[in-house]
Amino acid sequence: MLKRFLTCLTLLIALTIAGTVYAKPAELTEINAFDLNGDTVRIEISYKGGQIDYRNISTDLSSGILHVELDNTLPGRISRVSGTKIESDTKDFVEKIITNKTQANHTSVQIHFKSFVERGDVKISLEPATRAEKKSARVVLDVTKSLLPENEWTWNDPTDAYQKIIVLDPGHGGSDSGAIGPTGVTEKSVSLAVSLMAEKLLTNSGYKVIMTRTTDIDVAAPGVPDSTELQARVDKAPPNAALFISVHCNAFSNSTSNGMETFHAPTAVKGARLARLLNEELERLGGLNNRGVKAARFYVMTHSQCPASLIELGFITNPREEKLLASKDYQQKLAQAITNAVNRYFNQGGID
Repeated sequence: MLKRFLTCLTLLIALTIAGTVYAKPAELTEINAFDLNGDTVRIEISYKGGQIDYRNISTDLSSGILHVELDNTLPGRISRVSGTKIESDTKDFVEKIITNKTQANHTSVQIHFKSFVERGDVKISLEPATRAEKKSARVVLDVTKSLLPENEWTWNDPTDAYQKIIVLDPGHGGSDSGAIGPTGVTEKSVSLAVSLMAEKLLTNSGYKVIMTRTTDIDVAAPGVPDSTELQARVDKAPPNAALFISVHCNAFSNSTSNGMETFHAPTAVKGARLARLLNEELERLGGLNNRGVKAARFYVMTHSQCPASLIELGFITNPREEKLLASKDYQQKLAQAITNAVNRYFNQGGID
């Protein structure tokens, strides 16, 4: 009797595991983003074939990107372009949607917002197929935007001259060399060289560029408190400046530390978008390890009156990266990355 019970129990467990592991994956067929009621953007991920339940779905929101992980799914015909539609009434809120197969029977969907949303503003529901409405089964993401002031998520006309002034802030200078590499390359020299190259590229693209410094000087005066020096840099930005970008190199006692990263002030919606675009372009053109987009309370960002980001181009204390940062060719790539990010911010070019 016990033997028969154990045999049946083993068979039941095996069937349960098989049913879980080998369940037919659902095939994604379409992603559609549209305005639901003026306050909510709805994103519908349609599928056919297998089943999706809440256990198959996980989400994470960071730096203006909602990551949706879908187990037991296949991306089907969904790709960067095919099968994805962003309705015109919500293009001021959703920037792009990217779908990738990251492993067997697993699909990752990235929804890039032009404005931040809080985690609590995203609601997930599952809708069955409805033959009468000719709709497939779908995962529904409702993103509330009414909690954000309109001017925090609606971007102004990029042709407006108000948005054409870019402030570049080469970090350190004068009596402050910043970090120093193993062969003596200084942070202040690299940040200035890259910023001057970016100034030329941005000017050629039609922007008016204001530099906080164009030579090896203290912006305020030698020996003043850090807050005085940093405030002098912020004060270089006119009231109608569009963006403030501070250029730096990273450093650490461990010479193996490596990579680039970008920063924005906490809760700064437009600053975070700028930091993300700069991060993407630096990764694409610079090719260094990407340490990510992070929030921080750096003085020039928290005191700037316009969207601001601080970028760390690489670790000058890393021998390989010091050599790259001192290279004119590499500096030109970094300057181009900054220019591409600014263009993308105003939707005038780039890889969007």
